[in-house]
Amino acid sequence: MKNITIFVIGLICAVNCVLAQDANLTQETKLGIQLDVTWVSKYIWHGQDLYEGRAAFQPSINIDLFGTGFSVNVWSSSACSSGFVSSDEFDYTVAYTNSLFEDTKFKIDYELKWLYYDYTRISSDEADSQEFEFSFSWPDIFSCGIVPNYTLSYLYAAKGDSPAAALEMEGCLHTFGFTYDVNIPKVELPLPLTLSWDITYNDGQGGPDFAHDWAYITWGASSYIKFGPGGFTPAVYYQTTMDKSVNEEDEFWCSFSYTVDF
Repeated sequence: MKNITIFVIGLICAVNCVLAQDANLTQETKLGIQLDVTWVSKYIWHGQDLYEGRAAFQPSINIDLFGTGFSVNVWSSSACSSGFVSSDEFDYTVAYTNSLFEDTKFKIDYELKWLYYDYTRISSDEADSQEFEFSFSWPDIFSCGIVPNYTLSYLYAAKGDSPAAALEMEGCLHTFGFTYDVNIPKVELPLPLTLSWDITYNDGQGGPDFAHDWAYITWGASSYIKFGPGGFTPAVYYQTTMDKSVNEEDEFWCSFSYTVDF
């Protein structure tokens, strides 16, 4: 965990040095930097409980590349309990976001992502994997504030002849859901509240023992509290597991994040 923290702090300092060297950058062309520090009571990934119910520390840094729609992200996860050192993880992401049909109710926000999962305690030839994600949402299609979304993810081993490839993890997930910012007429909520719901179909991702079936439903609620130079986001989640090959039980967990934009 110490190495992860030092890495994130060092990356922030390096980016700030780059910005300091060019004081003539305008507001529209500056790099956007977001630092996030998150604690989760469980690390749930694609429906699976990766640390067997233990908590995790998950810092990250996201860099928006001059408002072009492109961004890069470094995210890490380390268990807060012993016994999971080999599962220490760094994820590297390159993303592109944009919109279609901006001036209509059929506006589509979309994001394309490439992720590299790097398990730093294990040889990259053995365990690393990659993933493509294609996400779409329709923010204006319903006047009631419900925002539907869909994500297609495709996971595969980073090395074609690696032990990870031998697990036959290659496959897709289809996730359909929505978010809703609670806004009760004539009632002023003390804090903003966002509700989320999604259902995922596993189309072979994870290996031959994982069924091609509806795998799980995730229910969520989060808020945002402005504090100091950034904001604090508490959230709670509940997973209704439908496919025992992915997870043998339902899951409940919470997360606490503090985010600062530079």
